[in-house]
Amino acid sequence: MEKTALFNELAGLLTQENSIHQNLIDTAQDMNNCARGNDMDGLKRKSALFDDHVCGLEKAQERRIDICGRLLGILGDAAPSGRMAAIIEQSEPQQRGQLKELRTALMERVQKLKALNTSNIVMFREALGGISASINMFKASATPKTAYRHKGDFKPNSRCALSLFNEVA
Repeated sequence: MEKTALFNELAGLLTQENSIHQNLIDTAQDMNNCARGNDMDGLKRKSALFDDHVCGLEKAQERRIDICGRLLGILGDAAPSGRMAAIIEQSEPQQRGQLKELRTALMERVQKLKALNTSNIVMFREALGGISASINMFKASATPKTAYRHKGDFKPNSRCALSLFNEVA
């Protein structure tokens, strides 16, 4: 009886994880759209929402690991690998189909989220690289060749510190 209840709880958790992963996919896509549209406020909101979804996912995964561990204890040598697929194979036939479908859908969502996150990471790195190049160009153009002092004389470049302004009082 406990085994059936645990498999039912596993099905509920897989459903919850699928839902959370779909929310993560949607939020990651929204983050991508915000970044492309230069909507920094939207990106900030979506990043916070993404973090909230990740926290929810971590809690669900911890619960799933606990349930799988308890099922493994009940099943013993019937599922020696301890993998979720092996545990699902030991469920009742009427539950097995649903559990397999939920697991397959979850794995597909995980792959989709990985691809989207990789795309976002590449885009954000490129943007940060562009910002860094702009700052370096600004610094190079702002380096004074000759800095004039308030007395009208100048400091040679070798002793000049990087300054955006001449030392005129």
